[in-house]
Amino acid sequence: MTESDIQLLKDNIDKLVEIETTAGERLIAKVLFVTHDEEYDEHELLYQVVSSDRLESYFQHKESGGFVLDFDNILSAKPHIDPGTRS
Repeated sequence: MTESDIQLLKDNIDKLVEIETTAGERLIAKVLFVTHDEEYDEHELLYQVVSSDRLESYFQHKESGGFVLDFDNILSAKPHIDPGTRS
């Protein structure tokens, strides 16, 4: 991911984004936090799943929980636009 991709995710904390992973998953996620490990120069995304084409791979949380995705596993990310709000 580029610096602009990282910034896009940081700018969308508490908002929905569309993500495609290197494993071919497409999901809509609520961005909770973006981490940066300076020692290893690694970034991770902490997110909540809103929808996914692989929902069976997620387990149900009784409380609001999140998942972690390493940036190396993200092919693309863009803000989610609800089709009902388009003009």
